[in-house]
Amino acid sequence: MMMKNIMVLAIVATLFNCTTKEVILPQLPYEGRVSIQGIVEPDSIPRVYFNRTVPYLTGSINTADLVIRNAIVKISTLSESDILRLDSIYDKVDCRYLYFYNGNVKIKKNMSYILEINDGFKTYTATATTSIVPVTIDSVSYTATFKDLYGEHEGVLTYFKDILNETNYYRYEMLRSVDSTVRRGEKKLYGSCLGGDSIKYRELGRSVYSDQNLEGQQIKLVIEPAFSHKEGVVGYVRVQAIDKATYEFYDQIDRQKLGQYNPFVEPFFLKEGQFGKDAIGFFGARVKSEPVKFIFPE
Repeated sequence: MMMKNIMVLAIVATLFNCTTKEVILPQLPYEGRVSIQGIVEPDSIPRVYFNRTVPYLTGSINTADLVIRNAIVKISTLSESDILRLDSIYDKVDCRYLYFYNGNVKIKKNMSYILEINDGFKTYTATATTSIVPVTIDSVSYTATFKDLYGEHEGVLTYFKDILNETNYYRYEMLRSVDSTVRRGEKKLYGSCLGGDSIKYRELGRSVYSDQNLEGQQIKLVIEPAFSHKEGVVGYVRVQAIDKATYEFYDQIDRQKLGQYNPFVEPFFLKEGQFGKDAIGFFGARVKSEPVKFIFPE
């Protein structure tokens, strides 16, 4: 009996007596593409992100190295056109600059817009229409615990009624104050560039939603806050009504992220969209609901 116990202990010791070894993976041939993310929203200035893609194992990349400069970016209708210029803002939460092409003319309702980008080698075009109808939020509440595919979280519950007789797509948004104590995840501290300041930050839901099988019904979005918070923090919740092109892009991004973090999910590769094989991304439209005030209870 003692001999058997010794053998078992030896096997267990062998299993746990492992060492780590760094393995250098070879960089496979990679053909870069461009990434286009643009959206038009009534009463807002258009903004288009135009970047190059890099291999997955490249590591940390400065956003200034990814932006494609000196491109001609134009958004137009049948009656007017707007030439967008390269611009940037400093994101104090992520401690980095964000680069984009910014417009000059506010977007109008119920108009069709054409995006045209020329980078000196190719021209990329797509269209979007701002005839989306906004929803009205009925109420916003809070739950200390809910579960989804990513685990267990606290959540902000947003209720609204789906619009009848059309296919609709939605995304959650909250405008709230954040400071240097905010965290995303358990290990990495964000907001170190804020110092002692507090800023207004637009927090977007990770997932997008369709009204499939929910035509005209009451819809409940349960969203995990992206940042930690203190009791009494005030936020303003909106629901974005988005078009199909915007929905399909962000839905694919969410599925790809899930495939990376969940070993039981098949890998997901981005499909061709409005730009075909020439570029990944989208050019879409959105409209927002009126904001509803929400105060975090804990």
